[in-house]
Amino acid sequence: MSKKAATVTEDELLQRRISHAQWLAGMLQDPTSTASLTVAAYADLLDELLQDVAVEAHREHRTGLLAPHGPQQQQPRPQPLAPLPGVKGATDVFGQVHPGTATDIVTCMHCGRKAQAGKFAYHLEKCLARGRGAAGGARTSRRAGV
Repeated sequence: MSKKAATVTEDELLQRRISHAQWLAGMLQDPTSTASLTVAAYADLLDELLQDVAVEAHREHRTGLLAPHGPQQQQPRPQPLAPLPGVKGATDVFGQVHPGTATDIVTCMHCGRKAQAGKFAYHLEKCLARGRGAAGGARTSRRAGV
């Protein structure tokens, strides 16, 4: 029986609140009522306060007086990836190991000299006389009129 009494009390309370909200809505319909004028005055005050705060914050931001804060300002610096266990040497983003320079030995087809694969292109430029030094020598001989 106490549950029913509590339910009736809650229902009565809800009905009172609804009727009070309807009465207030009716008062706000009339623009000359005290309730309507009070709400309008508070709305104007709130608008002015919000505008003042927004203008002041904008001015501080533009002049640099506003202290930076928030997650976008204090991001942690990226840290290098930890080496994979049991892996020797540098790894790429996919975890594959790549040596610093190619260490395979390659034999030059022109002169027969052996060079490391990482330095073979440099050797080939010099061997075929098409490197930077060879081009400079050709320019010098043209200038001399030879």
